[in-house]
Amino acid sequence: MLTLLAKILKVLNSEASPWQIGWAIALGLFIGILPFGLLSLLIVLIVCLLTVNLSTFIVVWGLTEGLMLLFADPLERLTWQYAQNEQLLQLLANTETLQLLHLHHTLTLGAFLLGALLLLPVAWLAKVLVLQYRSRIMTSVQKWKIMQMLKASKLYALYEKMN
Repeated sequence: MLTLLAKILKVLNSEASPWQIGWAIALGLFIGILPFGLLSLLIVLIVCLLTVNLSTFIVVWGLTEGLMLLFADPLERLTWQYAQNEQLLQLLANTETLQLLHLHHTLTLGAFLLGALLLLPVAWLAKVLVLQYRSRIMTSVQKWKIMQMLKASKLYALYEKMN
């Protein structure tokens, strides 16, 4: 748990662009709420093509995947309730591409729509929060005595040398 916190703080304190961190969080959330399949692999491909912070993406993916164990059933019931349109069901059942992406499954369809809906707002909010952290909190954290003692230790120097 402490190493996870240290990695998050290292990313926040790094020179990485706030947009890189924001998109990593948004795409990690998107892939985390989707059941694993071809859509997930497409998002991983997009992450590999874009310059996003990979460690942040993986951490958010793992955390969101764990949360979806709790929220999968309500999301599937909600999608089932709204996906009873005959034309939509025909389109999802008869289009091979949508079947290949498993969008004819209610959980995948609901998770995809939720992820697509949250993608831009989460990326923007994460960017704003990173900027706020860097301008307000980071400077005061660096002044704490405990942080100065940690930075002066040999263990921290070894950790910095390994990265």
